[in-house]
Amino acid sequence: MFHVHAFNPHPLLRHCVDSYLIVSAEQPEGSSIENTFFPHITQSLVFGLDHSKTVYDCTHEEYCALHFIAGPNDRVCRVKLFAGMKKMIINFKPGGFFKIFHLPANQFSNRSRDAVEFIGNQVAEIGRQLREIHLSRKIEIIDAWLIGQLETNKKTDRNIDEAIRLIELSKGNISLGTLEQATFITKRTLERHFLEQLGLLPKTFSRLIRFNGVIRFVESNLNVKWRQLADVFGYYDQSHFINEFKSFTGGLPQDYFSLKAGFDKIMQV
Repeated sequence: MFHVHAFNPHPLLRHCVDSYLIVSAEQPEGSSIENTFFPHITQSLVFGLDHSKTVYDCTHEEYCALHFIAGPNDRVCRVKLFAGMKKMIINFKPGGFFKIFHLPANQFSNRSRDAVEFIGNQVAEIGRQLREIHLSRKIEIIDAWLIGQLETNKKTDRNIDEAIRLIELSKGNISLGTLEQATFITKRTLERHFLEQLGLLPKTFSRLIRFNGVIRFVESNLNVKWRQLADVFGYYDQSHFINEFKSFTGGLPQDYFSLKAGFDKIMQV
């Protein structure tokens, strides 16, 4: 069983941070649960409130560090979660992690990396504090730290927020040519900055926005008629929709509920 508590970030952070989650696993000692995570646009910074070796990356055959950075993912990711796992997860909005830390997001695509290695020993110190204090103080500490990082790391980077906004507004149904014209940024420059700031190419980001739109619709509607979703979400035809769904999940649309793991559903990534 998983327990999840969700919290909003400080208003000064809401253009960068989507949410904070505190997640714990209650299961028999020594046991583990294997979970499948579908592709997603979210980049996360995870603080361990437990000990190390409670999350195992099945794809790369290695344990995640106690504190780690992960995502986004443009393919399925499989992990094992062990008894005693307890994490504080900072989920960033697209480009939000880069705005705060100025670390190229593509270093973390489709895998996890040790946060101490990339951000520094302050991560380990904050992790120690988080383990020792009660819930409300945890949020205060993370808010204060991130606001400080945001103010300290102010740099002038090519802003692609308008391109992100247009892709989200169109639900992923927008061409790269249209983005070029609307933002006055060339295709090559858009691709370079998307990889750096989001960890995904614009086309992949658009595909994931559309795919995640399908998933949200399916989760909130009973008796889904899969054949109608191709038209609703702007796929060329039913075959295109099925191929896209299969490329992201490894299965067919009608198999969705058997493919989706309980933990992934809880996390809503």
